[in-house]
Amino acid sequence: MADKVIIKLVCGDCKEQNYVLSRGKKSQGASGGEKLQLKKFCSRCRKHTLHKEKR
Repeated sequence: MADKVIIKLVCGDCKEQNYVLSRGKKSQGASGGEKLQLKKFCSRCRKHTLHKEKR
């Protein structure tokens, strides 16, 4: 029943790993090439920046 994947979100500006998420394998899209991008707060930059998925 291990149908979850651990995803790390990395800041686009300073490249620091700030967030860790988990999501189901089926929610990765049909091709699997779509990476998650969210606008989150970076504590190192001290502003909201685009965070990209790193597996």
